[in-house]
Amino acid sequence: MRQKFLPTRPITFLAILVLLGVKTGAQAPSPTPDLTVMSLEDLMNVEVTSVSKKEQKLSQAAAAVYVITQEDIRRSGAINIPDVLRMAPGVDVAQISGHLWAISIRGFGERFTDKVLVLIDGRSVYTPTNSGVNWDQQDVPLEDIERIEVIRGPGGTVWGANAVNGVINIITKSAKTTHGGLITAAAGSNGNAQELVQYGGAIGPKGSYRVFGNYVNVGNTTAVDGTPAPDNWHTSHGGFRTDWDISRRDALTVQGDLLGIHAGDTVSETFFNALPLQATLNTKTTVGGGNLLARWSRTFSPNSDISIQSYYDAYNRYEEGGLENRKTFDLDFHHHFAAGPRNDIVWGLGYRVTGDNLGPEFSKIFTPQQRTDHLYSAFIQDEIRATNLLRLTLGSKVEHNGYTGVEFEPSAQLVWTPTKRQAVWISIARAIRQPARTDTDIQIALATFPVDNGNFALVELSGSRLRATERVLAYQLGYRAQVNKYLSFDLAGFSNHYSNVQTTESGDPFFSASPGPPHLLVPLTFEDDAHAWTYGGEAFAHWNVIRRWRISPGYAFIHINANPDPGSNDTMVAGLGGVTPHHKFEVRSLLNLPHNLDLDSAFYYIGSLPGEGLPSYGRFDSRLGWRAGEHTEFSVVGQNLLTPRHSEDGDAFNLSHTQIKRSVYGKITWRF
Repeated sequence: MRQKFLPTRPITFLAILVLLGVKTGAQAPSPTPDLTVMSLEDLMNVEVTSVSKKEQKLSQAAAAVYVITQEDIRRSGAINIPDVLRMAPGVDVAQISGHLWAISIRGFGERFTDKVLVLIDGRSVYTPTNSGVNWDQQDVPLEDIERIEVIRGPGGTVWGANAVNGVINIITKSAKTTHGGLITAAAGSNGNAQELVQYGGAIGPKGSYRVFGNYVNVGNTTAVDGTPAPDNWHTSHGGFRTDWDISRRDALTVQGDLLGIHAGDTVSETFFNALPLQATLNTKTTVGGGNLLARWSRTFSPNSDISIQSYYDAYNRYEEGGLENRKTFDLDFHHHFAAGPRNDIVWGLGYRVTGDNLGPEFSKIFTPQQRTDHLYSAFIQDEIRATNLLRLTLGSKVEHNGYTGVEFEPSAQLVWTPTKRQAVWISIARAIRQPARTDTDIQIALATFPVDNGNFALVELSGSRLRATERVLAYQLGYRAQVNKYLSFDLAGFSNHYSNVQTTESGDPFFSASPGPPHLLVPLTFEDDAHAWTYGGEAFAHWNVIRRWRISPGYAFIHINANPDPGSNDTMVAGLGGVTPHHKFEVRSLLNLPHNLDLDSAFYYIGSLPGEGLPSYGRFDSRLGWRAGEHTEFSVVGQNLLTPRHSEDGDAFNLSHTQIKRSVYGKITWRF
């Protein structure tokens, strides 16, 4: 089944631009200042919105926040969002195959990490099928990202369910800043290629637009046995964004995307419709989807504003022999205002409805096949200025979901700023992960094996309709400071206590005739009969060695202790600590050379994964860029330069992991 939503090349979009005939000008280079000349004081005062749904200075945020700017992205040489996220301390990025990743914050990483909420311009991109993120569907042109705000720690008070260990908020540029044309072309080893065609301009005196077409081809990675893996990946993506200044107080944004994906994988399956057949085979994944988002905001004063946002998101994903169809509508309102000289309040209401149709796969069946869920929410958060140096923030979110009913997610944050260049903060928060379709409605044929008298047994894993909400109570402490004009650093420590952690419980075998032929059934069931404790911390710094050279080191440590509750017979949950690296170190270097040359490098050390039998590894990426005038840039990028290939993650359930190869590519960027 192939989804045909877009042309296979973005050049078609040039025809659209000609037909538009709208006034434009040459697109200026990225407005983000060069970080090697941007003062550290400016970095401390970067405005972030993800912590409290209002603008606040990074230096005053009572949370562990890391901001990836457009300049960071440009100089990283990354070609996709997962590679960009590697630079954020406390974020674990592991590539499973050519188009699949396991991305987590503060532990519990897997292909469908269920404790991180990911947003693109306020649109949630996690799938309620499994509470994870299909990272191959999150294709945002990197040149259009203004910044990525990464919150390490719970964000449930503001963002709700699944913001358990963190929030990744990808914020794109306003169309007002991208007038003119942009063409990028990249090609390199392993069959990798990428093309972006984009154009933007003015719509009358009050509006701006941009439209783009993007094509990405990623060649095969390498199977564990050294042979080429059949996991090549093709993405065609088109979209638009318009921004309107309707009046001095009112602003409107309307944007949308269409996406098509074709990729491959190697899977090991037990076939429900042909028991006891088991086989390893190459399969194709195809995706067709799109979304439309509108956001209106009104500013009453510097301390009072409202916004209403709505989006519709739909996709079809054909994978492992089955089709997942999902449609989501979301409506969100929030109001920010100052109540007197000491109270700054944000409150809001939300409604989301999502419907799915999950067809049978080779080894998976959902019962019922179709389901519609409604999510209602309300939140309030008050920042109380106790003194000029001390701020206390209290708040909570209330949600009602279709699985566990009403849930509360309160938090308290305290930040002390003894000087303009220092901040000490502490927080306590409760967050939840609501059950997903996989937790309650799935049946998975795991394996078959022969038994006496020529019969066979089927090991089957099923969801449970009695699932409880997984909860975390998180304590955090942090300190950030600008030591002088050359050096700044940020420290954060945490202790997280989880309850109702998922387990796999075994039952007594029995004979079953469905699905046929008759067989001995060995039942396993998803339950929530475990608890866990994690603790650790992150540290990073920015050091301007000289005016043209900046070094940014970072380190993250985590320890995970998970145990089954009394009465549980799960024997695997205790191994959760072995699937997250205990140590992660990185150092990035940005160097401005004469004659408009940039030399940028990054080294990453990732600790071992004993639970998956994978050793530690080092990764070195480097980029040499040359700005040939005001509107043209050439660059050469090398990735994974230390070894010919390495594994970053183990097998993902029935999916065979691959090894990531060393690669080199060249890129040209032209703005006109």
